[in-house]
Formats: sequence, C-alpha cells, structure tokens
Amino acid sequence: MEHQWNMKIVIKIIVTVLLCTGSSANTPRKLTVLVGRDMTLSCLFDKLSKPVEWSTLTIEWNMLNKDAEKNIVYTFEDGRAHVNRGGSVVDKMGLLQKNASLQLRNVTVGDEGLYTCRIITPVVHTESTSLEVLAQPSVLLPDKAAVTEGEEKTIQCVITGFYPKKVLVTWHIQNGSNTVQAGVGHLSRVCTEMADHNPDGTYSTRSGITLHSSAVIDGEIHVICRVEHQTYSWPYNRSLTLTVVQAPSRPFYTAATLIAVTSVISLLLVTFVIGGTLLLYRHFCKAQPSVSEISKASIIYAQVPTDLTCTIRGASQRVLKVKWFKLDSSADSVDQSESLLVSEDLSEKACLHSDGNHHTSVLTVCLTVTEDLNKYQCVVLCGCTTFIRETRVRVKVEPSFLQISSIPQIPKVEKLLVLCCRVENFFPKHIDLEWSRNDGEQVRSISHFGPFSWHNRLYSVWSKIQLVIAREDERAIYTCRVYHSSFPPPGYKDVLYHINTQGTPPNVMFIGCEPLCPLLNEECTLHLCIKDFCPANVSVTWTKDRQVVLSNVFNTPPSLNINGLYSMFSFLKLTPNEDNWGSEFQCHVVHTAQKEPEERLFRLPNLHLTNGY
Repeated sequence: MEHQWNMKIVIKIIVTVLLCTGSSANTPRKLTVLVGRDMTLSCLFDKLSKPVEWSTLTIEWNMLNKDAEKNIVYTFEDGRAHVNRGGSVVDKMGLLQKNASLQLRNVTVGDEGLYTCRIITPVVHTESTSLEVLAQPSVLLPDKAAVTEGEEKTIQCVITGFYPKKVLVTWHIQNGSNTVQAGVGHLSRVCTEMADHNPDGTYSTRSGITLHSSAVIDGEIHVICRVEHQTYSWPYNRSLTLTVVQAPSRPFYTAATLIAVTSVISLLLVTFVIGGTLLLYRHFCKAQPSVSEISKASIIYAQVPTDLTCTIRGASQRVLKVKWFKLDSSADSVDQSESLLVSEDLSEKACLHSDGNHHTSVLTVCLTVTEDLNKYQCVVLCGCTTFIRETRVRVKVEPSFLQISSIPQIPKVEKLLVLCCRVENFFPKHIDLEWSRNDGEQVRSISHFGPFSWHNRLYSVWSKIQLVIAREDERAIYTCRVYHSSFPPPGYKDVLYHINTQGTPPNVMFIGCEPLCPLLNEECTLHLCIKDFCPANVSVTWTKDRQVVLSNVFNTPPSLNINGLYSMFSFLKLTPNEDNWGSEFQCHVVHTAQKEPEERLFRLPNLHLTNGY
C-alpha cells in the first residue's frame, strides 16, 4: 500500500512540474503572413539576468510542420550560428539585448507550422509561435469575348498560386443593374475543376462557363468570375464583356453548284448505307476518355492512411464504371486477365468524385510492411472501352530510435572512447550510415553491425567508431548521418555527439509543494526535479532552517533519458505545525560537472486550518 501511495505522489508531482516549470507551458502566439513576405518571430528572454556570455548561451529554433514533422531551423551554440533554413537570421547584436527573435525571409508555404524558441542561459526559456502562411490567388480572365449568333461560347477563368486549398468560384451575369448567378438555367453551364497541387506548395484551378448567344440580352452582357478565398476580405471579381456577332451570310449557289452538291449527297447516302454499322459503333463509343496513371504520395508510411488516385477526363458519369483490385507481389508471373480473378476486389472501399466530365476515383489504403511491393490496379470501364492502370507500392517505416551512446559515458583524455550510433525499427532494409567530424578530420575505425531483422519485420543497425581522446578534442562534434528512404527530403537525418570530458552539470529546477497550499497538521511533500546531468552520481541534501534533515527524505534512482543524460527527483515529506510558520527549506545539489554547488530555497507559506479546527 505504501508503494502504491508513493507512486501516486510521484505521478502527481511530475504532472505539477510539467504544468508549472517556467515559460514552456505558454500559449503559442498566432501570426499570419503572405507568401514572399518577410516575418519576424519574437523571442525575448530574461532582461534581469547577468550580461550574456557566448560560451553559456544556447539558442534553438525548431518548427513542427503541418505533417507533425520536427525540423531544426536555427541554432546558436558556443558563439556560432548554424542555419538549416536558408534566409533565417537571429541578430547577434540583438542577443546582447536579450532578443533572440527569428527573421524568416521570403516565406514559402513550407514555412507554415509551430515554431518554438528554446534558450539556455543556463536558465531554460521557451516561447512558441504558430505561423500561418497564406498565398493570394492570381485570377486571369480575358477582358472581351464574342459569341456567334445561334451558337455557344465557353469562357475560362484561371485561378493560380493560392493557399490554403479551399477556394470558391462562382459565375454571375450582369445586364445593366441586374446581376444573377450563372449555371442555374439552360442558357449557361458551369464546370470547375478540382484544385491541382503546384510544386511550390500552392494550388491552381480552372473554372469554365458555357453561354448560349440567346443569353446575351441587348447585344452585350458582363460575365463575372467571382473568387472567394481566405486571403480576401471580400469576394474578388474579374469581369468580361460578352457581345453577339452575326453568323456569316450564306453564299449564293449557282445551278452548277446545286448539281454538284446533289451528286455529293447521293454519294454520301450510298456510303451511309454501306458503312451504317461502323457509324453506329462510332456514335455509341465516340467518347474516348483519357485515364491518368495512378498517383500516390511520394512516401507511403506503414499504418498511415494513403490515397491512391486515378483521374478520368472526357467521359460521362452514366457510362463510367471504376473498379480497384489489389494484387499480391507474387502475381507478377500471372497474365493480366488471370491475375484479376485471383486478386482482392477493393471497389467498395473506393469513392468517385465527379465534376462534369472530370472524375477522380480515390482508394484509401492503410498498409503494413507485409504489403510492401503489392500492386494495385485501377480498371476503368467506359462504354466499349477498358483502361487498366497499375502501380506498385513501397511501404516505409521511419526509424523510431536514433541515438549515439558512448563507452565510457564521460570521455577521458588519452583513453579509448567508443561511440555507437543506434538506428532501430525501420523498413525497408537498405540503409547507409556515414561518420564525420566538424573540423573535417577523417573518421577511422568504423564498424557496421546489421541490419538485423526482428519478429515484426522491422530492422535495426549499429555503427561503431573508436578513437583515443586528446586534449584538443574537447568540444569536438561527431556526426552520424543516416540515409534512409523513409526520410523526407533531403533524405537523411543527423545524430550529433559532443566531446565533453567534464560531464554535464544538472539543470536544477525550483522546489515545489504537493499540495500547492499546505494545511496545518496535514502531511505534504516538497519535491525537486534535477534534469539532464552526466555522470549519474549526484548528491542531494535537504535542510530546514540550516539544519540537515535526515528523516522522510528519499530520492528516485537516476533515469537515463533519450538524449543520453540522466534525470531524478528528490522528495521531503513533512507534517506542518505551528512551529513551521515561515520555515525555510533548502535543497543542496552537488555534481562533479558543476563549477559550484546549487541550492534551491522554499519558504513554507501561511498555513491554512483544516475543517477540524
């Protein structure tokens, strides 16, 4: 029972620390910027601290994009800046004024996400900013157009370079002061395509209106293409003037011309009788649609829903039927008709989006690594014609663990140091690991182990280097660059190891209390979190009014974090009474990597009476 009670106390304390430590729990600011503009993300740290020393100042700007992928944008460490996103700048002179604001130049759609500024002075300070990127559409429409009397005219409005994707395009006809929406009567038809994704992350679409000449009243009307998008405060209108022109007058036919025409018509009638079957076939099967190849995401991750898309143009929906099939990777040796019989029919899971004669069939799949290299088939049946499109899927799993560990944990001068880069739980098997050093010195004695396959068909690999530490190696950085097809561009990730023969001093938090407002004669717990230190040995001493406290003190064993450093908690239980009014409790932390020990002070607040008093 006491063990269960202790575990509950530890869980409550961890939650309280996460909610109450510093500025890392702040609500992100929200900013909006147009594509191509410059933007400054604010980050101001403690103005009351002592002047900045470059050797103790660390700044990291990272960004979590809309796909929940974390990218490091900018870092400042040991007085040097490292820029991963071109055009991102932190003013070094501004750092002297406690200003670590990030300037992003020429913002693109890819810059949208949640930015976090993390500053260590060595006090840790964080701020977050949510950046929304918008791109205003460019609308192209001719100024004038003409329709021949008795015929139809199609006008296109091209909308390009907008973001986000959602856009509404409507057509309106203005005759004098009267304006009506087009596309609701038999004299006009409207067709708007699905938005296409541009290489720069923006979208483009086209919308067309077909008008009969009888819709043009008094010889002239104004046709309006109206675009509604998040970047517009009001709908944006582009107008075209449509006029009616008369059809060319019929030529005067002479008697000889009439005789010639009669002969031609007779010949055509004979041809019609002979080729009647062919003409009927062409009449019923005249619509030959175009069917695109199956499109899919550039990287298909296991257990993540992915869309397979087949686009059909130029066919009527009433004569169109689309079926989807999954073929196992072993079906390569079977001919096409036979493989359809043994494959899995997924047609009921697909959906068809139609817009006039433009159709998109989408099959959403959620794959596992066992389905790697399977083929998917889209079969389009249109009247008398069948189209078959195939694609092969490659399933990826991004490594869940990337870390460099060292033996010994704290390097020693003139002693052997072994660095091991561990990459675990990835698929497919092929992977490359490269070692480098920041000063360009060649890395020797490299050994690779694996890849090894586990029961879940995922792979792991280890790469090891050995070196003898010299005094000039202090603060050198070794990088293990991991290349794998599951990584988004540029296709690799770096794992860093900083040579540090002195160890890492602990980040000592402030003393907290559970409950936050202690009650008289009721037990409470003081707790202290000690984070990110190495080696694991640390000394923690509690005092009350400068007298060492030995009873009711317990420490959690140091736990190894994913960054290779240790963290722990220290607790002091007490039952406050009237003698504790205004008592001062101190926690004294000693570690070999500290320049001097650290102390944290907690003054017992005014005690509240329980309901029994």
